[in-house]
Amino acid sequence: MARRKDHTREELTQLAVNCGRDLVIADGTEALTARNVAKAIGYTPGTLYNLFDNIDGLAVAINCVTLNEFAEAIATIRAGSDTPTKQLEKICQAYLSIQQTQPALWALLFATPITIKSEAYSAAIHKVFDQVVETIRPLCSNKNTARQDAKIIWSTLHGICLLQQNGKLNVTESDSAEVLIKRFLNQFLNR
Repeated sequence: MARRKDHTREELTQLAVNCGRDLVIADGTEALTARNVAKAIGYTPGTLYNLFDNIDGLAVAINCVTLNEFAEAIATIRAGSDTPTKQLEKICQAYLSIQQTQPALWALLFATPITIKSEAYSAAIHKVFDQVVETIRPLCSNKNTARQDAKIIWSTLHGICLLQQNGKLNVTESDSAEVLIKRFLNQFLNR
């Protein structure tokens, strides 16, 4: 059987990432399998393994797209004339929005273990995290404190989102994630 030459390697990689992302959005992270993606793009699963070492490689490529989109959203927030505190509130809201509007992409990004190391993935993470650190920097005594504070804020935000996604945020009384995040930021920043 002859090999297909319908797409260049780059085109095929982009096609796989786009189709994989669409599958995750439509059917959740469980839908991200080599068989499902290959069927969606009209190639064999072996073709995917010529592009990515394993399914984690494809997940990382999809996560890079999501992170880059989030980095662009943060850059837009930071370009405004708001105070650092207000920018941080908007960044947290943008993060919460990803979890609420694209829960499967959020789960792939933050709640699915990834075993692969990638320079592109690391760079995409830094595009997001470094902007958060720079937003917090005017509120802190030094850059190291800003970096640590960014991790604390990120961890708290992630915990609230994870509990919300799993239906465990409001086990007793009902409190919105937005209210809890705003309350946390007020307490954290006014310490």
